Amino acid sequence: MNPFVSVIMAAYNAEKHISASIESVLNQSYANFELLIVNDGSTDKTQSIVEKFCKRDSRIKLINNYKNFFVIKSRNIGIEKAKGKYIAILDSDDLALPNRLEKQIKFLENNSEVFLIGSSAHIIDETNKIIYDFNATTGYYELKKAIHKNNLIYHSSIMFRNEKVLYREKMIYSEDYDLILRLFSEGKKIQNLPDILISYRQTVGSLSKTKERLIQWLFINKARKFYHERILTGKDNYNNFDPNSLINLLDINYPIDQNDLLDAMKICLYRKDRIHLKFLLKKYHKNYSVSIRFILYNLLSKNKYIFALISTIYSKL
Repeated sequence: MNPFVSVIMAAYNAEKHISASIESVLNQSYANFELLIVNDGSTDKTQSIVEKFCKRDSRIKLINNYKNFFVIKSRNIGIEKAKGKYIAILDSDDLALPNRLEKQIKFLENNSEVFLIGSSAHIIDETNKIIYDFNATTGYYELKKAIHKNNLIYHSSIMFRNEKVLYREKMIYSEDYDLILRLFSEGKKIQNLPDILISYRQTVGSLSKTKERLIQWLFINKARKFYHERILTGKDNYNNFDPNSLINLLDINYPIDQNDLLDAMKICLYRKDRIHLKFLLKKYHKNYSVSIRFILYNLLSKNKYIFALISTIYSKL
């Protein structure tokens, strides 16, 4: 008998928390599932841990990537191999509450017009202590109205119909948000259940105010731009997008689209990141002629007090 739902778990060097994540799936009140764990070239004990679970429960399938492909491709590999009517995502450091699969399957079975469902979540720390609860926006129209401003769906909570919808692999750092925005622009109905069905782990190594965080914001901004392009024209410019131009943002010699560079400056202003703004101004001046936006950002960067004031005002808009 084929599994009714396929749980996809991408894992890279996940030895610290993956056992608890697997156990949370095995402890589900709904039993007709397969758990596809895609080991993305881990160099720690992830593979051996998963192999022990495979011997214990035949519903667990291990897929080993021969090298680290990154989480997006790993999830796609899992989706392509999934046999279930539904696909559920759970990251290798998060936990599914015992009734997660049962409640989401029941909802999707009773609401055929809904393509994807998420949920509310406990936000936990490294020790499983609850930091706070995320109370999800539930209604489709409320989500659709706000989704272009904020991703209101915790990705480890989603379950969707298995129509072999894949993540776009160039959307590094924002593949989950890009997927949700694509589904909305295609007219797919998306909702959140109010129930808390997962525990989402905030780790010490989470992205913060660093180069990586700035680049992540650029990818989020790109996902939003593509969304607006699709709404206006029915298609976006993804095929011509070079993700390396964003990844190498802080390489002064690596080319980047002028508008993307200006967007990066705007993000620096929003994030009160005057140091990176100054660098980006140098990169802009080296590659492009002076524009009004360049002059504005350049003036703001000159005085740290004015910059802090304008950044504070802008971040509250």
